[in-house]
Amino acid sequence: MARPLSDAKRTAILAAAAEQVAARGVGASTAQIAKAAKVAEGTVFTYFETKDALLNALFVQLEERLALAIGGSFPADAEVRDQLLHVWNALIVWGAQRPVDRMALRQLKVSERITDCTRTQCAGLFGTMLETLQARIASHTRPELVSFYLGRVLISLLETTLEAMAAQPAQREMLQQAGFDLFWKGIQR
Repeated sequence: MARPLSDAKRTAILAAAAEQVAARGVGASTAQIAKAAKVAEGTVFTYFETKDALLNALFVQLEERLALAIGGSFPADAEVRDQLLHVWNALIVWGAQRPVDRMALRQLKVSERITDCTRTQCAGLFGTMLETLQARIASHTRPELVSFYLGRVLISLLETTLEAMAAQPAQREMLQQAGFDLFWKGIQR
């Protein structure tokens, strides 16, 4: 009779995968992941059929954490600027508290190893919040650029802001607000 799978081992493998992907990109080997998780390489394949299955499971886990961080207290009835500020602040807090998750997710988002099915599943984690926000932003900027602003510009500015905050912790609040102000002013028509 086969042993039941351990949640602790699965969690350790996913945590190690996040660390390795953050450090080495999706090219991190399963041997490196197994070593970081303190399991045999074969154990990785007991929990995840393929490396791609592992990377997709990691993507889902990281997106779930991010959706929870952003959507938990999303101000659905607020003005669009306040909604964006909420998202910005939630991303800053999440990114500062979970740098490994942030760096791993950044790698996975641009990887061809993440399936369209997984991406669609994860888009649903944000409910109608993202769609509503995109529609409301479109009234303040050129509608054809909304996905570019949110998908590229916001994330790049977020990374730059987090780096600046890490380098100048005494200026954290000022830099956080300055990053948001730059984004908000930049998307105005």
